[in-house]
Amino acid sequence: MRMAFCTPFKPLNHPRTSGDVTIAQDLFDYFAGHGHSPATVPHLSTDWIWKQPARWPAYLRARSAVRRLCDSGNGLRPDLWFTYHSYYRAPDLFGPMARRMGIPYVIFAGAHSPGRRETWNTRPGYCLNVHALKTADHVFTNKQRDLTPLLSLLPENRITFVPPGIRTERFSFNAEQRETLRAEWQAQGRTIVMTAAMLRPGVKAEGVEHVITACAALARQGRDIMLVVAGDGTERERLEAMAGELLPSRSLFLGMVDRWNLYGAYSAADLFAFPGINEGLGMVYLEAQCCGLPVVAWDHDGAPQMVEHGKTGFITPSYDGEAFARAIGLLADNRQTRTTMGEAARKHVLAHHDLNANYGMVEKRMFDMLNTSSPATRENTR
Repeated sequence: MRMAFCTPFKPLNHPRTSGDVTIAQDLFDYFAGHGHSPATVPHLSTDWIWKQPARWPAYLRARSAVRRLCDSGNGLRPDLWFTYHSYYRAPDLFGPMARRMGIPYVIFAGAHSPGRRETWNTRPGYCLNVHALKTADHVFTNKQRDLTPLLSLLPENRITFVPPGIRTERFSFNAEQRETLRAEWQAQGRTIVMTAAMLRPGVKAEGVEHVITACAALARQGRDIMLVVAGDGTERERLEAMAGELLPSRSLFLGMVDRWNLYGAYSAADLFAFPGINEGLGMVYLEAQCCGLPVVAWDHDGAPQMVEHGKTGFITPSYDGEAFARAIGLLADNRQTRTTMGEAARKHVLAHHDLNANYGMVEKRMFDMLNTSSPATRENTR
């Protein structure tokens, strides 16, 4: 299948690693690895584009390129238009045009936010996104919270929930890495709490601050804890100084660690902690659990979808620092609890969040859609 692969928010080669980029890249790689021919379309970020007239000429140029791509006389015309992530802030502007030109159109990670139609600041993006969602032949969502709003807009048979998935074969416990890294970090005998995030201003840095504060409180109570932070960014120096003051000789900042090498750090740690403020999903939770780590996170946004409270880790009330520290301390104090939850965490990810299994459902649904009827027939049956 020849696929036009569109990412309205961030391009696949975006320099700032985030869940948006890694999920899109994983989808692209899955399709390429299963005999399809995905190709990125001329990229144009639609992020708040209706408020920025200076970018409209770039939109018109990209629109012309997409029209040429979708023309029936083009030998490279795609069999399917696949858009990753369309929402009020960065709506898909090109998929609907491809659909009008007779190309089947699907959206993955489509979101509908009815509240955004109430203010003039967001209403244009809301309307553009609703148009894309209604035009798409099928919408896949990987967030449970998005199901109900989507069902208020589209019939059930045009929506499929797909649990987020990771390459589970790339994330597993490695005893050799654990021994090597713990010796390198001079952490033998200590309980290692790991966290991972881009250390940029905003909720990412704020989340790391909460982990530092929680670990410092536990250290003051006499626990032999060491905090290991994976990630880099403009806030690193400030956070490193904060950890140095509150956790003297008990913190280590690794800097940027390649995603596929993170399994080593996960293997060396004893538990993973990160609040997940405004974290739509939080793929690091799946990666850590797949490596056998229990997780502590807040009940804020996406974490409860990724962590089974009381089974694979603990979900604590948002902005309750004492509860967050208490949950980390419970795991730090009890090796058997860590082991039991860590084993359950890996089994949970393997059973429900394996990328090949979950994206296989997407692939099958698209094939069923293409084989059932032609675009013209689907248009007439709406």
